[in-house]
Amino acid sequence: MKTTKGGKVMNPTDAFRKEQRKKELKRNKKERKKVREVGILKKDPEAILEQIEKLEKMKADGALDKARKHKKRQLEDTYNLIVKKRKEYEEKMKEKAILDHQRGRPAAEEDDRAKNPKPEVPASVRVKRESALLKPKPKVQQSATTSSSALKPSVAPIRSEPRPSSSVSKPQSIDDSYMAFLEDMKELGALDE
Repeated sequence: MKTTKGGKVMNPTDAFRKEQRKKELKRNKKERKKVREVGILKKDPEAILEQIEKLEKMKADGALDKARKHKKRQLEDTYNLIVKKRKEYEEKMKEKAILDHQRGRPAAEEDDRAKNPKPEVPASVRVKRESALLKPKPKVQQSATTSSSALKPSVAPIRSEPRPSSSVSKPQSIDDSYMAFLEDMKELGALDE
């Protein structure tokens, strides 16, 4: 439980709001910092140098008061900061370009994988599937009778030849295809408990 500075227990909703406010303040601080850096990068160092030169000419003439000295110092600091930030930015861009160049473009195969991701199959199911493909398992068929033979499924080999088609092929329903899928998964051992 959260407590206040005085040691009192805080209401949970107030504690939550307080945490959210802290996060928001941190986020705002980062955003302000980025805005400041972008503003510094956008400033023109040549214009600042011109202003500094004007103030130095005034100093040579002897017409530089306290406020103008302060202004000159601020301009010099700003100029140094601009130069420093621009160098950092250029170095950062060079490093980024080098990293991009080293990575290179992925192979066409990797591009296809990225565009058309396929679901990962667990290793246990993959091994069972591969072994099932190597040696066919007998297919289990259930009879509709209620005798003791109905409790024990009869075993029939899987047909390798195509099933005879009737003159009119009827579309397979969604339920039939789903049931066929479940049977395949049982054969592979994916639904074993």
